[in-house]
Order: sequence, then C-alpha cells, then structure tokens
Amino acid sequence: MRHCISVLSMTVAAALLVGCSSDSQISNNAALAEGTRLPAAWQRLAPLGWALPAAKKGPFLYVAANYDNEILIYPENGYHQSPVGTITSGVSVPYGLSVDLSGNLYVSNQSPPTVTVYPAGSTQPSVTYSEGLVHPLYSVVDQYGDLFVGNRGASRGCDKAGTIVEYKAGSQNPYQTLNMPGREVDGMDFDQQGDLYAAWTGCSRGGGWGGVEKFAPGSTQGEPLDISVRKPQGLLVDKKGNILVVASGPSTVELYRPGSHRPSLRLKLPDGGLPVQLAITSDESRLFVSSWNQGSIWVTGYPLSRSSTWTSEDSVSGTPLGIALSNGQTF
Repeated sequence: MRHCISVLSMTVAAALLVGCSSDSQISNNAALAEGTRLPAAWQRLAPLGWALPAAKKGPFLYVAANYDNEILIYPENGYHQSPVGTITSGVSVPYGLSVDLSGNLYVSNQSPPTVTVYPAGSTQPSVTYSEGLVHPLYSVVDQYGDLFVGNRGASRGCDKAGTIVEYKAGSQNPYQTLNMPGREVDGMDFDQQGDLYAAWTGCSRGGGWGGVEKFAPGSTQGEPLDISVRKPQGLLVDKKGNILVVASGPSTVELYRPGSHRPSLRLKLPDGGLPVQLAITSDESRLFVSSWNQGSIWVTGYPLSRSSTWTSEDSVSGTPLGIALSNGQTF
C-alpha cells in the first residue's frame, strides 16, 4: 500500500497550472506542489505555466534524507536521476515512509516525535499526529484508513517497551495501543487478509535480536511468529504471504516462506551496503532497498532468488533511511 504526491507550483522560477491541461497532471493523480525545488536546468526549460517534460512524470520514489530533514522525490524508473522535487515542511529527522491507498504520504519524524501526512497534490502537511508518540520509526495504514505507528520505548534501554499506536481514520487521538515484546517496533505491513505484521527489536541475547508479531484484524494481542531476526528494520509481506525483513545486524534482506521459521534466502547489498527500508511495486516485479551508509537506493527483480543482482537506482545525500513508492504494493 503505497501510492503518491503532488501539484507543482514554483513560487520563484516555474510553476505548473494545476488542471489547465492533461499534460500538467502527473500519473497516479500526482504532481509536485508548492515549495518543491527543481534542478536549475529544469527551471530554465520550464517557465511559468509549462508542464513538466513527459520523462519527468510519475511514478515516483520517495526517500527520507534523515540528516537533511527533507523527503526527496525521484522518478521511479531510470537510474541516477536528479530529484524532481523535495518536501521540507513538517519534516524533521525523518525515518520510515509509507503511502496509503489514497496516495497520502506518511513521514515518521523523530524530533519532535510526529507523523506528518501529505495528500496527493501538496507538499504541506494536512495532518500531524503527535499524541501517544515517543520515537515513531515506521507507520502503515490499513484498507480502512486506520493509521498504525510503531514506537521505540522512551529510553534505549530495556526498561521501556516499544508499542504500536493505532489511530482511527479521521482522528488524531489514539484509539488503542498494542504492546510489543521488545524495546522498539520496526517495519510493519499488512497481508492480503488484513493481518498486521510488525518487526521488533529486543534486549536479550546480546541486545540486538528481535522477531515478528502478527495481529489478526481487530485484535490487541499479537501472535509471536517463531522468527528470530538480528536488529530488524524494514518489513513487507508480499501477495503470496512471504515475509521480507531487513536484518541490519548481518546486513541482509531475509525471505521467510509462509509458516517457515528459517529464512529460505538471505541477500546482501553490494559493497557492504547497510539496508534499512523495503518497498515493492504493486505488480511485485521490483524490490527497492535503501542503504544508509552508501547513500544509495538499490533495486532488484522480484521474486528473489540466489542469483538476484542489485542495481543502484539513485545516489542520495543526507543519509537515506525510509523509502516508499507512488505505485507501490496494495493489499
């Protein structure tokens, strides 16, 4: 479940006239909005009222540049391209990203602890969630529009457990809190049946081992899956029920078949890349992974195999952590 963004109007150099022609619309009802910066060469080529070149239309790849306090927007297709825009308003030490079925982009911010929401057509946040949040790392939205935010505990020690805070659609007040066994909640996703999967990091066995909990729809009690992951980060569930999770301890992407307790596949990124978040296209033909130490976004074909090879799609400044796709997975 990942989709979308924006309508471009430049306040200084260039602007798109929203709705003036079909050429000014970016696919998936997405365009770049006020506050977006274009590369200088584009500004010269796109004076006021001109549409973006066709090659600069969506779908998009969104990247959280943690140290630069911005969300970078890249064309999903192609390699080593310049950003077509940025989001800075309401972005402060961003971590995980997600996109819902309506094309809204969700950004988990660390300082202050908030989740900001950017509707398709805007780079200004329409909603900011803060109540109940301590260290929001990842978020995910179900098919009904309910938001689930994974928290790290109030301290990095073992005395404060991580939680998942649920907000009902249209409300900024927490509806309920789901308790987790570890000190932080990491990547989350839903399967085709609406079950919520959440990775967590614990304090036992050397301080980095964690696992995955499964919550049935409407349940407040998680079912522990017999999966051990060293320092988990991003997680997703494909349409066949396979679980993919980043094990940042050994720096691998691990694939667990339905019902399996051991990974059937472990893949490393090239050149010592340290993976963080995963994103998959809606047709599940390509898998994207962010690498924070390299400043890179890697992509490979899906399904995965032992012969899968990674290609660097984009080089990113500002330490890339979270990623999301405008045409991403739905359930």
